Amino acid sequence: MLENDEVLKLAKLSRLSISEEEIPAVKGHLDKMLNHLDALKALDLSHVEPMTAVENGATILREDVPVEGLPLEKAFSNAPAVENDHFAIPKVM
Repeated sequence: MLENDEVLKLAKLSRLSISEEEIPAVKGHLDKMLNHLDALKALDLSHVEPMTAVENGATILREDVPVEGLPLEKAFSNAPAVENDHFAIPKVM
């Protein structure tokens, strides 16, 4: 169970501004999350092998076939600035 000062500290660290009236509601939500985490910690996962990926099957890739690209006029139609057939952007230093 969180105390009110802990809720205010978490809000400050999260850069959230909460009023005194909102503290009980936020505290309730945080307590529910902490209870859920405690339930997950209590699970016995010693028999579960670590995962390296969600899917174990092979990734099916499409055939790499060149396709026609956009014409320059269409590609640059919404560009704020174009110079020598390139997008013009400000220098980043």
